[in-house]
Amino acid sequence: MKKLLLIFLTAAAVCLTSAFAETLMVAVDNVTVHDEPALASDVRFQLYRGMEITPEERLQRDGIVWVRFDIRDHHFWAVESDSTATLFTGKFIIDSCSNSDKKILVTKKLRTLTVFVKNDNNTWAVDKTYPIGLGKGTGTRAFTREITRPFAYLILMGNKQYDLFESTGDALNNALYGDAVIALDKAAKSLTLYHLKHGRLDEETEPQIFAYGEKILYSDYVVEFSADTFDIIINNELYPKMKKFDRNTPEGTYYVARINPASRFGLDPETHRALPSLYLSYPNAFDAWDALRFGIISIDDYTRITAAISQMQLPPQDTAMGNLIMIHGGGDDDWTAGCIALDDEDMKELLDKVGLHTCVEIK
Repeated sequence: MKKLLLIFLTAAAVCLTSAFAETLMVAVDNVTVHDEPALASDVRFQLYRGMEITPEERLQRDGIVWVRFDIRDHHFWAVESDSTATLFTGKFIIDSCSNSDKKILVTKKLRTLTVFVKNDNNTWAVDKTYPIGLGKGTGTRAFTREITRPFAYLILMGNKQYDLFESTGDALNNALYGDAVIALDKAAKSLTLYHLKHGRLDEETEPQIFAYGEKILYSDYVVEFSADTFDIIINNELYPKMKKFDRNTPEGTYYVARINPASRFGLDPETHRALPSLYLSYPNAFDAWDALRFGIISIDDYTRITAAISQMQLPPQDTAMGNLIMIHGGGDDDWTAGCIALDDEDMKELLDKVGLHTCVEIK
């Protein structure tokens, strides 16, 4: 029988007397965790590919190398390597929606949702990108005044400050205080991002040219110009969701776990009836693993979550990690409690493109 190795990627070799400062990453599909360093001991839960542990002890028993790691003062053991091929089988659960012909990418910093479709040659192509809103506390949105002159200069400064000038002279005089400047040319319908150094153009960094309506990402700023007005988002509090009431939007790989046929967020622009919403599979296994390590949930909660994910179901919504993370309508400002919100017309269109078990990556 072919030898199957469970390899933790960052471990160079088995050394029973080595220090245990390294962090080890699971490199196979799943690893069964035991109460004791023995195959016959009680099984507590499973780890999945990409999850990390910090070993506290290694020992060898019956030709098997065991690794001990601790969670909240409890000791757990996993096999680091084994010569049998029957212990560690099963599908990598995070890949369980990889066969989809469509997927969604949510980019939190840019406040965009992009739908991708799979081509015949198994490559992905952009279908459409929509503006979105996130949690109420995940950014500061500011609208500058309408631009009436042919040129304008938006100077971006540290400490989330900015200033807008429609005079070239005023812009040059204030460039000393900026990190970058976005120059608007209304005749060319373009914006150019210049990097500054000590009040002068940074000649080591090439300027970037953007068209009207494109989002410009610079440091913590997102800038868009349309309808003669600058729209500025200052990104802050862009943390992944970890627990109930933190109002953060998750980060990771999910799927549409359930479709609510009539959401209380968003109305069909034509019929004025409630639009459906898409429940995401939050928390995923990695969210649950982090929450278990930090004492937010119990092992029983962790096991319930990973079991639901393995069956492509909606994970338990009754844990301290929070619940009801959706893609829904209602407007694309940052007003939600951690969901992803679209304009009602965009949400109606999105519902025609995607469905149950569509993969959703949030980053």
